[in-house]
Parts: sequence; C-alpha cells; structure tokens
Amino acid sequence: MTHLSRLLAWVRTLPPYLGFFALLVAARWWLVPASGLAARVGPAGSGEAALVTWALAVAVAGVGAWWVLPLAGSVYDAFALFLGSPLFQRRWRKFTTLRRGYYSFLIILGLYVASFGAEFLINERAIAVRYQGKWHFTLFSFARARDFGMTGYGMPNYRRLRELYQQQARERAARLAAGTATEQDRRYREEWGDDLVILPLYPYGPIESLLHELPGRPPHPPTWLSSAWRLCYWDEGWFELPATPPADLLAQRPGWRQLEPLQVYKAMALEGLLPLKPGITPPRPFQHLLGTDDRGRDVFARMVYGFRISLTFALVVTFICYALGITIGALLGYYGGTFDIILQRFVEIWSAMPFLYTVMIISSIMVPSFTLLALILCLFGWMGMTYYIRAEFLREKARDYVAAARAIGCTDGAIIFRHILPNALTPVISYAPFAIVGNIGALVSLDFLGFGLPAPTPSWGELFGQGLANLSKPWLGLSPMVALFGTLLLVSFIGEAIREAFDPKEYSRLR
Repeated sequence: MTHLSRLLAWVRTLPPYLGFFALLVAARWWLVPASGLAARVGPAGSGEAALVTWALAVAVAGVGAWWVLPLAGSVYDAFALFLGSPLFQRRWRKFTTLRRGYYSFLIILGLYVASFGAEFLINERAIAVRYQGKWHFTLFSFARARDFGMTGYGMPNYRRLRELYQQQARERAARLAAGTATEQDRRYREEWGDDLVILPLYPYGPIESLLHELPGRPPHPPTWLSSAWRLCYWDEGWFELPATPPADLLAQRPGWRQLEPLQVYKAMALEGLLPLKPGITPPRPFQHLLGTDDRGRDVFARMVYGFRISLTFALVVTFICYALGITIGALLGYYGGTFDIILQRFVEIWSAMPFLYTVMIISSIMVPSFTLLALILCLFGWMGMTYYIRAEFLREKARDYVAAARAIGCTDGAIIFRHILPNALTPVISYAPFAIVGNIGALVSLDFLGFGLPAPTPSWGELFGQGLANLSKPWLGLSPMVALFGTLLLVSFIGEAIREAFDPKEYSRLR
C-alpha cells in the first residue's frame, strides 16, 4: 500500500494533459479495438471508422484525466486512511478472534488465489514438451501435432503424446539392446535424451470433449463409482461373456436362477464378476473425479474454472457498484436540498426498472459476455449502497471536524473524500460480503436461465441446467449445488464476522 500511495502521489504531481495523452493512447489502441466498434463501423482503414474511434478515445481520455483519476486518488486516500486508523486495527484484531469467519476468509482467499494457477494444475495442455532435445513451453502457446512427431492436423492430444513417447522410448531401448539401432536412436541416446511431456496434475481441460476417449454416451459418472462404469461397459458390449452361466454362482445366488441368461450376465457384470475384453482397461479411480457433463467435458475442471469466473465476476461487480453507490450517495448526503430531492427521485425510478426483462432484451440483441453482464449488473446494483452512504453523510456533515475543514478553506471534494468518507465506510465493509453472495447468485441464476455467459464458458449455472435435464445423473446437479452452497456459506460466515467486528455499539461511548 505504501508503494501505491507513492505512485498516486507522483501521478498527481503531473499536469493533467500528460495523463490525458497516456489515456488517449491506451483508449485508442486497447479500449476501442477491444469493443469491436471499428469492425462494425467500417473497414479498419476507412476515415469514418478512424474518426469514430479517435473521438471515443478523446472522450474517454478526457473524462479519465480530469475526473476519474483525481476521484480514484481521493477514494484511495479515504480507504487508506480508514484502513490505517487505530479503530480499524482494533476491529481487525476483533475479526481475527472470530475463528469461523476468519478461517472462512483464509479458505476463500486461498482457493481464489490458487484458482489463478489452475492452468498449471488442471489443463488438457502440457506444461512443457521436450522433443529431440528442444524444450517447448506449450501451456500458453499454440503448437501443431506435427511439430512433435504426431500425424494429423491441429493441436496434439498431450496425454496420447506422452504415451507415444513412452512407447517409442521402450522400442528405442529394445533396438539399442539388440544392436539394430538407427542413427536417430543413437542421437537420442547421445545428444537428445528421451522425449518428455510434462502434464498438469489433472490433465483435463474445462472445454475439452472426451467423447473419443470414454465409452458410452455422456454424461459419464465419476470414475470412483465403479458400478456405474460397469454399466457403461455393459451397454457398449465390452465384457467377455461365458457360454453358459456358471452353475456354482447360480447355486450361491438362488435369486438368479429365475433370470434369463442375458440378465444373469448383466448382474454378474455389474458386480464385477466378468472380465473385460482384451485391450480395454477400466479408468483409474480418480481419473474423472466428478464425471463428465452431457457434452463429454470433465465436470471437476469446469467446476474449478467456474469458481474463478464466478468469484471474479462478483468482486468486479461489487467493486464497481460500490464505487458508483459511494460517489452518488456521498454527493446526495453532502449537498442535500434540491439536489438531493431531484436525484433521489431518479434513483428510485431507476431502481424500479425490471432487471430480468432488461437482460432478456439485451441477450436477444447481442451475445452476452463477461463484460456486458458485469456492466448490466452494475447498472442495476449500485442503488442499494447509495442509501447507506447518503445516511452516513447526512449524519457526519454536521460534525465539528467538517465545520473546521470548511473554515480552513478545504474544497468540497477534499471534505467529501478525505474527511467524511473515511468515517462513513463502516456499512461498505460490513455489507460487502453479502453483496458478493448476491452477485455470485445472480451470475449462476442467469447462466441457469440461459442469459448468462456464452458457451463453452465454464459455469455453475449451466451445470445446474444440465443436472435438471439429467435427473438420473445426480452428480451433475449435486456438484455445482455443493460448490455453490459451500462458497456462499463461507462468504456468509465472513460477513457475519465482519458485522460483529464492526458493530458500532462495541466502540461507542453510549451504552
């Protein structure tokens, strides 16, 4: 935080036009092309498209240089003053003594930080490949199958590539031992070493279809449910059937004597009493921890990536909503009067807008994306915090320190963001966990209804929908249900602990 304070202090010493120039370059080459506006207006080289993109870039840079950056610096100062105050330190120590909330905070924080390394742990791509003595780091780069000695086109299947390299290494060792080695075999032994594929710990991706690797039709059960997998193998006809049912087994199972031979074979297969056909090996117990969805994609991988997307979405929406709500509520509470009355009516009218209908209309016009959904939720989610901050400012602006700040000539912006706001942030901190819970639920609900993130984005709501469509496959519905319940429960524990630690009655002189 100290380094960030120094950076903001240095930025404020620069003239506004320097910030305007920097934001202009960023807006022109990143914001506008990322929105795809130039492609919709006309060809990239047309004068009309260039004029529109430059006009938007100038508008964004001007607003950012003369309004957003100073406002962000003032808000940051308010939060830094609030978090560095002795009262907040006392409240934080109180929060750490509330074990349930504090441990929930550590668990959520640890899982969320670890989810950003999911590509190194859960991914269908290899972390690195050594082929003919050269290393290729393929986790975040595109490589063709032919680049690593495979046939075909497109990206390689790195799990099969590892099996291929292991088989080639065994054959090469056999030729070297027999004295029939080729020149390439000798180069492998003397220069290159064996080819190597380093896979993640869980080598399956969230959008990779496994239909060509798994038997039967999806959804597939978790691989630790051996009886369910035996049913898949039975449906595919992959068991070796004897000529007649074993007589000794029928003697041990009197209930099977009345069954047809095919039914007896099926009962034997489900109990693991029949061998598989040659060349067919059952899956490892933890190969697919939660099975696959109705498109053959690994559910566990989609759950992990869906957790990162859901929590990131909730944090982004909560931050933007709170920024808007704090700013507007502070202005309403500080200025009051006619300004307060008029803008309050606008807030009330805007809060009456139907959220779900708006999402449905927008989704019918354009494909929803992470940015678009976050923008829609921010447009409809900032009003709640406005009321709390407005009430805090109405109370705090009558204090003596505000009158003293006016007497020494402080500007309204300095009084709002540097003097009053640090003393009005208690409801912001207290209600933030519950806002995060609501935003996670909103994204899951939109995905479940089909108005959320586009396919094939990993989503808990989509898995809920698949579970409803496949009630005979309980793991599809139970997996996101347990994950959502656990996440919301931990965040609720954090909110309860924060509310208790920030209880103003405990620090008030009036009992």
